[in-house]
Amino acid sequence: MLMETGAVVKEILDAFSDIGSGERREKSKTYFPTGQQVMGVTNPDVKAVLKEIRRKHGPGSPVEWIGLCKSLVAIGVFECQLMAFEMIGRDRKLLDALVYRDLSDLGQHLDNWASVDHYSVGIFGVLWGRGVVEDSHIDTLLESDNYWDRRVAVVSTVALNLKSRGGRGDTPRTIAVCEKVVDDRHDMIQKALSWALRELSKRDRNAVCSFMERYKKRLANRVVREVNHKLDFGTKN
Repeated sequence: MLMETGAVVKEILDAFSDIGSGERREKSKTYFPTGQQVMGVTNPDVKAVLKEIRRKHGPGSPVEWIGLCKSLVAIGVFECQLMAFEMIGRDRKLLDALVYRDLSDLGQHLDNWASVDHYSVGIFGVLWGRGVVEDSHIDTLLESDNYWDRRVAVVSTVALNLKSRGGRGDTPRTIAVCEKVVDDRHDMIQKALSWALRELSKRDRNAVCSFMERYKKRLANRVVREVNHKLDFGTKN
């Protein structure tokens, strides 16, 4: 039986409406401001609803589930977008079925750090490691005037080095991206650069030490402080 995507989307929205919190909706305005609708559902509750949806609607085909994910992203509801990213990012069959053109639909409404990071670590960066996303695509993002595009590129390096996302370590590409944002002073990029370097340090400490020494006079204070603390003590702060 083919999945009735519209009915499943409505089922998800109804579930979120029942468990959403007004307090969480208010907190989102300062914690991760977004132009999307926020229903106030916690991450564990999003995952619980996802688990029930997968159980109820059976195995389905990757094409059907990816289609559902695209519909969830398109409606502009933060929790629906989060569910779509979680569904794909934790399902190898769905990741295997993705092609580059799918990303234009999945990459809508990336206007806050929570959405960007979920997408970059769970999907875009994983596909970069697999060769679906090419280095030229990363370069294009780094040249964008939109800082969220640039953050996607930088945070995607985390997936290259994160074992839980299939990363095997990729010092050359991680360092190449980091070098291109050394002088980027947007707060969202400084935080992403710090994260990228800290994650790489678990794989290649010497490369990160060398990077920090080479660019110490140009790096933002936040990056210097957080990365050096990671190198010295194993933690961000």
